[in-house]
Amino acid sequence: MKYLLEIALQFAANINCQKNGCMECRVCINTLKAKYPNLRILDPAGSSILMEEIQEFIYSMSVSSINNEFKIAIIKEADLGGSAFNLLLKTLEEPPDEKCVFILLAEDINSIIPTIKSRCQTYNWIFKGSAFENYDKRFQDFKIELEGWLTGIMSDRKNISGALNFTGNVGIFVKEICGEAVKRQKKESEKIKKSGLDDDEIKRIVKKLDEKHKREIKKITNLIIMHVFDIMTACLEDIIAAAAGSRQEALHYPENYNIINESFKSENINKYTGLLRVIRENGIYLNQGINYEIALDRIVLGLVQH
Repeated sequence: MKYLLEIALQFAANINCQKNGCMECRVCINTLKAKYPNLRILDPAGSSILMEEIQEFIYSMSVSSINNEFKIAIIKEADLGGSAFNLLLKTLEEPPDEKCVFILLAEDINSIIPTIKSRCQTYNWIFKGSAFENYDKRFQDFKIELEGWLTGIMSDRKNISGALNFTGNVGIFVKEICGEAVKRQKKESEKIKKSGLDDDEIKRIVKKLDEKHKREIKKITNLIIMHVFDIMTACLEDIIAAAAGSRQEALHYPENYNIINESFKSENINKYTGLLRVIRENGIYLNQGINYEIALDRIVLGLVQH
């Protein structure tokens, strides 16, 4: 989020700077410090963006700008918006005036509700040293395990208990990764408590750290489940493609071609297009607190023979 905010502030400085973003004038310097009067930043106080925060933010954008400059609104952690963002729809469609610019920052764009995302122009960046970089290797290893579990389920479709273990194994990985984040939080909190600051300041900082880590855990969980959904989607698309007569090389996982042809003979592909719809719907609302275990069970049990 740090890098995204830096880019957003540079963009904001460029908009109002008389020299197209010189980064040296008063406008640029104060904007980069996030202390410019025509700049509004919404930084969620908790693990989600509240209705009250959105309402106050919208009102602040209705106030006239100074010196007839652009009013620039930056929303940090926009992927935490959820249903509160419904209040923002009308403002995005009909801004208070033509000099309003809204910038939404999100590390997981798939968690932004589609009605909001469809009204925005999207830019993607990949940063080295991001918060999730340390998990890349482990995600890759986990991906290989997931693919193996799904292949096993597709080749032995009468093994219902094996299919149910799939969700349990995903849950174990989620708890393992999130547990590490909790340990880091405790270390940081203990360090603050021993800092010698007064009690009120310690409470304020610890509370802020707690909220930060709640957001981190929520994002990590969603990232893992989105990886799982992506792999399940690829497997379902392979079943549908093979049933429709596609050749082996057209599949996401060509090595599963014979398994699919043997295990899914004469299957009604409507069943699997329905499971794809379940994945898509759950992916959209993942950030709104859905029970991912129920969603995974529903999808994986759709692959077994009852």
